[in-house]
Amino acid sequence: MKMAKANPADLDMALELVYALEAISSRYGATMPEKIAKPQDDEDDTEPFSVDDSENCRRVCEYLIRLARSASLFRVVMGMTVLLDPTNKVVDPTASTLEHHPDTLAALAAMAKSASDGTE
Repeated sequence: MKMAKANPADLDMALELVYALEAISSRYGATMPEKIAKPQDDEDDTEPFSVDDSENCRRVCEYLIRLARSASLFRVVMGMTVLLDPTNKVVDPTASTLEHHPDTLAALAAMAKSASDGTE
């Protein structure tokens, strides 16, 4: 299956979205996403976020909507879905990390051996 690659703007938006979601859902004290946080009295403090504060929720929703409209999260997620699809044989389906597919490694090893043997 072919899929359009995520571009730098898509990846930047996806990372910003992840940081924002981490900020508002932190178990150790939810904070407003950095890009929309109001300055605090102590420069080491970040603006807290409360789901019970309608103004906080409105600001976060507006920010997330603007962010989602700025690039394609779909390309990021679907690109990774295609990459991980075992039928595409791009990554090792048995590894818990992103590793080359065993078929790819075998082909590269065979090519290297062929090149060193002079049997190209």
